[in-house]
Amino acid sequence: MSKINNFGATVALVAGSVYGVNSIVVKAAHNKGVTTFDLLIYQFVFALLWFSVRHLIFREKNKDITGNSKSFVINPYNWIAAVTTVLTGLFYYSSIQVTDPSIASLGLFQYPWILLLLGIILNKEAIFLKNVLAVVLIWIGTILLIGGTTENITVAGLIYGVAAGASFATYLFSLQKISDHPITKLFIIFVATIVVGIVCIFKTDELTIFTKDALIYGLIAASLGQILTFELMAYAAKKISSAVMGTLTTTELPVAMVLTWTIWGPIPNLIKIIGLLLMLFSILWLKYEQSKGEIKNNYQSLES
Repeated sequence: MSKINNFGATVALVAGSVYGVNSIVVKAAHNKGVTTFDLLIYQFVFALLWFSVRHLIFREKNKDITGNSKSFVINPYNWIAAVTTVLTGLFYYSSIQVTDPSIASLGLFQYPWILLLLGIILNKEAIFLKNVLAVVLIWIGTILLIGGTTENITVAGLIYGVAAGASFATYLFSLQKISDHPITKLFIIFVATIVVGIVCIFKTDELTIFTKDALIYGLIAASLGQILTFELMAYAAKKISSAVMGTLTTTELPVAMVLTWTIWGPIPNLIKIIGLLLMLFSILWLKYEQSKGEIKNNYQSLES
């Protein structure tokens, strides 16, 4: 399967960048004493409210859409998307809590490899050298970044980060296959909210949800880390291949790292800067190739 859609690629870039900003919000929240479980509760409750209102507003507009209205229940990828979006937040926010966002991203970055493999094995996507090379450049860039920050790395932070990467890859892959029914997004968030509620039952002693900081940061995390990224990634996942999705959404990593350096320091050394530039080059290069491919396809369509 080969998908070439320039706008979808742009949306993936934006989605990754938004998630990078959200990483900084999460770290700032933790610094204020807001826990991972506080953020998860607010993140999914606010998202549930958003998608409920959204569904009610557009219900009349979508009432004539044909298709199996039960498809969103029987489609396993809807359930997978619901569970993995919770696991991604749980593991990634936990990683940020025990280290800084840039180090947490070093664990999370494993997801492009996993998503690439899922696309090849399950979607039978063609292996293009440019896709593999882009992922390799991201890997090299991350290794250079990790070499300059070993004093800040914690084993727990990396484990949580890698677990988040595996969850995030599965989440992005499942978004390609979720149902197209108008109620699908609401269903996914509804199931995710239930999962969060079950998880947080065992963490009631850590909750501070009735504080002003929890409310403020929870609302921001819901807007950036769940509502907006879900809308953007769900759109992009249907338009581009797994390999391209996995590479372009890694804008999260440079954004999180640059903001971390700017807010909390320290000033990056030459090794870190080179690593960052390699990552940016791989992302922008693949975006350029994506644009060029779409132009070529459109030209061929006009000729035929």
